[in-house]
Amino acid sequence: MVDKISNMKPYSKIGKMTIVLALGISISACSNSRSIRGYVFDAELADAITAGIDNRQSVESTLGTPTVRGTFSNDVWYYVSTTVKVRPVFWPEAKEHRVLAVGFNESGIVEKIENFDLSDMQVINPVGGKTKTRGTNIGFFQQIFGSLGRFGGQAPVGAPQGGNGPNGS
Repeated sequence: MVDKISNMKPYSKIGKMTIVLALGISISACSNSRSIRGYVFDAELADAITAGIDNRQSVESTLGTPTVRGTFSNDVWYYVSTTVKVRPVFWPEAKEHRVLAVGFNESGIVEKIENFDLSDMQVINPVGGKTKTRGTNIGFFQQIFGSLGRFGGQAPVGAPQGGNGPNGS
């Protein structure tokens, strides 16, 4: 009996270590994390851009390519950075948000520089309704079985038959 108990001790130690390791991994999976999304700001580089002196080429060589260029014109470049807190099961929560907007004039010289932060951020709630479309609303089973009986046993496309084809064949 003593031999059986002494033989089980190494297995019980491995079992306990496995349980402790599994618990440690599962607890660490529930921890919060932070991630930076978008442009990674360097305050010294962003402050080095000067209105009236820098142009598109110097801004791009200093800050890199913009996150977003203006939608309707190329006169404004946006450098967007958001630091979010990621918690398991919940939506990511913005903790820090910064947008550097660099505006250019017609000749490509920096005209104005604007900084926006989390207080300027606005939450947009899309409308939850549905847009009505023309046509019929068919259900799941109608989509699956709707073509039953539609085909009258005619010959398949390309099969030789006389007179019914689109070009009289």
